[in-house]
Parts: sequence; structure tokens; C-alpha cells
Amino acid sequence: MFRSGLTAAASVYEREADGRLVFRGERPGAEWLGHGTFARWLWTLVDADLRRVRVYKQRWRRRGTQQTRHSRPPDDLGSIAFCSLVVTAALWGWFASGRGVDSHDPVLPSLVVRPSRRTVQRWLRRALQHADETALALRRAVIERSEPRPMESHIGGGLSPPADRRRWADPITITKIHSGLYLLLQAAVAFAVPVSILLAEARGRQHIRQPWLI
Repeated sequence: MFRSGLTAAASVYEREADGRLVFRGERPGAEWLGHGTFARWLWTLVDADLRRVRVYKQRWRRRGTQQTRHSRPPDDLGSIAFCSLVVTAALWGWFASGRGVDSHDPVLPSLVVRPSRRTVQRWLRRALQHADETALALRRAVIERSEPRPMESHIGGGLSPPADRRRWADPITITKIHSGLYLLLQAAVAFAVPVSILLAEARGRQHIRQPWLI
């Protein structure tokens, strides 16, 4: 389910003749013109291995001005050097283990060293701030995948709150994130769709345009 990120699992990025992976995105409007690309390094998963991949994002300039903006890939979390799939895998590994952040085993061997456990703790604190919108966006994506049949005809039943050796400081909000990710993984299995693609679809179904996931 966590095997590959969008750079390997989908056609979200265009691979050009020189080997560059480019995300073109959508033109913001008629007054915006293509203005080249710029690169960033992104830690992602390729065949279950953690790799640092260089991707290029489309830059746009408003006609007659020096105002620019760019198209952000759906797995790009902005200031974070890891893609959304790695963040999701790291959080789920902690939730599903029933153990503390320092003692649990990640879902993939390639995630043992990086990201660090302290980084995963920071990610969780940030994720809790967007728990409601994240869980809702994940649910919308799964419902759309299920149509025209009800989501429940594809996806299983309820879920117990995440276990841990310590007491969660905010169990209600933790449960929202945990349940949303559990629904995501159930859908990945039911529809045989990579988690990275479902995450991208969920991001497109946010009602509130805020930072995605964390």
C-alpha cells in the first residue's frame, strides 16, 4: 500500500526527454503565462525504498506584471522535505503499533532511520491542527471511489481508538486522524489503488484551502 509515491506510481509528473520529472499543474487563469520551472528535492518512496528525488514545478507569471506563482504537486507539503506518502506511512506506523514513538517499528524497513522519531512527533502535532478537514477530505475521496455503490459496500466497519503505552494527550483528535488514515488504507486495499493516489485525490477534495495533512 505504501510502495511508491506519485513520482513512480502515477502520471502526475511528466518525465521529459532529459529525464526530468516535471509537474505542470493547471494554468491559474487566462492572465497567467508559463514562466519556466524550478526544482526541489523531495524524499519519497520508490519500490518501498526511501529515495530523494528531484522534481520540477511549473512557474507562472501574471501578464504585464512581475507577480509569479507556481503549481504545487499534490504530494508536495511545502516546507517539508518528505512527500505526503512518507508522512502518512510514518504516522500510521506509530498509530498501528500500539507502542511509543521511540519503540515502534515503522511500516517499512526503509523508514527506520529517516524520518527521525522526533520529526514524526512534530508531524503529529501539526496533523492534529487539521484533523477535521483531513478526515473529511479522505472520506470524500473514498466515497467518490465507491460510487455509484455506497461506501460501506466496499469498506469494512468501525475501528477502535489507537492504542499506545502512554496516554494520548488529545485522544478525540487522535482518533479522527487515525480513523481517517484507516479508512484510506481500507480503500487502498478494496480498490487496489496506491495510497499515494488516494492522498492526491483527497487533497483535491478539501473544502478549506489550507496546508494539506500537516
